[in-house]
Amino acid sequence: MPRIMSNGLAATLALVGAAVLPLSSCANADNARTTSTQEDPSMTGASPMLDEIYASQKPVRFEQIDVSNIVTKYIPLGTTKASVLETFGKSPTSKVVEDTESKIVVRDNKGQAMLDPDARSIVMTFSLDADGKVTHVAAVHIKNQ
Repeated sequence: MPRIMSNGLAATLALVGAAVLPLSSCANADNARTTSTQEDPSMTGASPMLDEIYASQKPVRFEQIDVSNIVTKYIPLGTTKASVLETFGKSPTSKVVEDTESKIVVRDNKGQAMLDPDARSIVMTFSLDADGKVTHVAAVHIKNQ
């Protein structure tokens, strides 16, 4: 005849199971969101990339931190000019400051100098080939003075 566990042990196991199950589903949802973000940046805009840059090392005084590798991760070489413009067109803090046949320059501002002690900017330059595809990315993270 099988032995039945005492009510205290059964209740403890039930509570542990109920507590662990939601945590695993949160982790799966986070992984799915991260994967979909990295698949197509034009669908989500520039927000994940900008968040990653602003969360990275903060520039001090007149220091310029090269963040080209982060930008290239989200906007790889070979991306079309239209995709780059669409990606930053959805961002309320980003502004295209130069748009020519061979180059796009985008500036994103976080905070306002003199009003925000942590005001920073990202300046991204995308060099384009004759077909309008990205051939080089230069991006710096700077502190607004």
